[in-house]
Amino acid sequence: MRCSPPSPLVSVLMPTFKQASFLPRALESLLAQSWEDWELIVVDDGSPDDTARVIQPYLADPRISFHRLERNGGLGAALNHATALARGRYLAYLPSDDVYYREHLEQLVGVLEAHPPVDLAYGGVRWDYKLYGPTLRGKAAVGREAEFLGLPPEDKSQPTSGNLLALVQVMHRRREGLPRWTERAERVSDTLEVDFWRALLDGGARFAYAGAITCEWVGHPDQRHQIIAGIPGGLSRYRAHYGIGRGEYLNFQPSRGMRVNEWERYGRFAPADHAPRPDGLKILLVGSLGFNPERMLALEERGHKLYGLWSPDPETWDATGPFSYGHIEDIPLDECWPERVRAVRPDVIYALLNLQALPLIERVLDARLGIPFVFHFKEGPFPGDGLWPALIRVLKESDSLIFISPENREWYRLALGGQLDESRTFILDGDLPKIDWMTDEWSPKLSQGDGQIHTVCAGRPLGLEPLSELARQGIHVHFYGTHFHEWFPNWTRSGLESGFLHLHPTVEPQDWVRELSRYDAAWVQQFDSVNGGDLRRATWDDLNLPARLGTYAAAGLPWIMRDNRHSLVAMQTLAQDHDFGVFYRDFADLAAQLRDRPRLEELTANARAARRLFAFDTHAADLVDFFRRVLAAQAFLQDERVAQGDD
Repeated sequence: MRCSPPSPLVSVLMPTFKQASFLPRALESLLAQSWEDWELIVVDDGSPDDTARVIQPYLADPRISFHRLERNGGLGAALNHATALARGRYLAYLPSDDVYYREHLEQLVGVLEAHPPVDLAYGGVRWDYKLYGPTLRGKAAVGREAEFLGLPPEDKSQPTSGNLLALVQVMHRRREGLPRWTERAERVSDTLEVDFWRALLDGGARFAYAGAITCEWVGHPDQRHQIIAGIPGGLSRYRAHYGIGRGEYLNFQPSRGMRVNEWERYGRFAPADHAPRPDGLKILLVGSLGFNPERMLALEERGHKLYGLWSPDPETWDATGPFSYGHIEDIPLDECWPERVRAVRPDVIYALLNLQALPLIERVLDARLGIPFVFHFKEGPFPGDGLWPALIRVLKESDSLIFISPENREWYRLALGGQLDESRTFILDGDLPKIDWMTDEWSPKLSQGDGQIHTVCAGRPLGLEPLSELARQGIHVHFYGTHFHEWFPNWTRSGLESGFLHLHPTVEPQDWVRELSRYDAAWVQQFDSVNGGDLRRATWDDLNLPARLGTYAAAGLPWIMRDNRHSLVAMQTLAQDHDFGVFYRDFADLAAQLRDRPRLEELTANARAARRLFAFDTHAADLVDFFRRVLAAQAFLQDERVAQGDD
């Protein structure tokens, strides 16, 4: 009869994903523990690296077991899997990038053994370990140490919800009714740990400090919380890092940054199955897609096949694949990407959108793939950030160019010394929303009910100061976007005191019309232009077209902007062309214009009439025609070169 080994007192749970380089340090710190009655349950959450090879020598220790999940399910799922396998009376955690100090387990066991009413013991933690100074030689290695990663609470034995215990710090009793870890199918958040501790506290658990620094929380760019809420970080980086592909919709709720429930936003596109047409183009998207990535579905709907080669470190707000919806086929950005692209044989490379994509776009140019190359640049004049040489090179070497406005095209023509062939250019705003969001769910104006002025800002509140003056003029501002509230805490605080600032959560695209059409007009960036009509004096503000313009257009809202009709301002030109701009000199002038109800109704009607011009779908056919003209021109040049060679 084969007997089962006795259960250890402590089960140490180690979830790991793509951290093979960290594993030996973490494992050695466990093997060096003064407390030896433990088991280690390693759950490899579908790592694509050599985690299994690195762990193999350690499996000679019978206390260590290794379990590999076939596909990545997220930290919560890995922890639940490990918990189900645990046999110990106590559960401890050793994420594969963290480190125990020698007495860690012994000290936490001591607390739980000596104090039966205590449910969770934790050691102090060291973090933010850095070498300061201009050189490493002769410099001390320093870091921060504390009981918690957050500020110590008033009650040292009971961390409040505002404090964070890292997994590596904690040991708690394994008992009936233990909360489950939140899994990715429910919600993605960097507050996974604190939510679990809060659930324990809500259930009456008592926490106690072991009285010493016993472990280290190792900081690095690929930490889960950095991927979710760091800079760079966000939804696109999370999806790419964990290999989350089409059909898996995330409820992405970081503690700070842009929040989105993908199913609510994109679920309507799930049933779509747009097979490529025989005469459709194969289009390779290179770079990133900004705020409104679902617009690319308009190309799929027209029978074109899309591929994606994405910027590896997008900004928090920027969108790159893999996407939950659509059928974009992603090409991994590894050493074999040029061969993969050649195997796909795209008809055209569509490189876009912002400055951050330029390093990747240059790499694609360097590969000399022999595929017609179209560069779509959203930014206004922006010669800084050390990327000007790269930008000029891309502008010169691309086969064709797309600019967001005639003003931008002319600015860059001047910057290139006049060396810009307008016949190979196209004008199209780079980040227009999809037409699906432009519903007819109009809401009554708030001003019709209370007779006051109600304006909306769905973006950065640049130039809305002082809010006290807006309040004096009786102008309400409804400020949307939780992440924007976090970016401007002082302005938000003073605004709330005025009684004329109202905070709202982020408005989702499917709600743009119903929610935002209640307001009289919408704020774009507010600034005083000084270019006087001279493009060489134009700034980024003068020539930028912010993404919120499409949001406002969908809701049929007039745009509020300073009266810069003495200068060249791209937003102003658009508003003048369609006659839906409220141009003001000061806030008193603005209030007078917004109280002119007949004129405001006329501006609103004009905005609603023009709104489909601000949908990507409206221009998709023309964009494809432009691609075809590029292809025809390249084919003609190739024929010319062949003919000259024959001669």
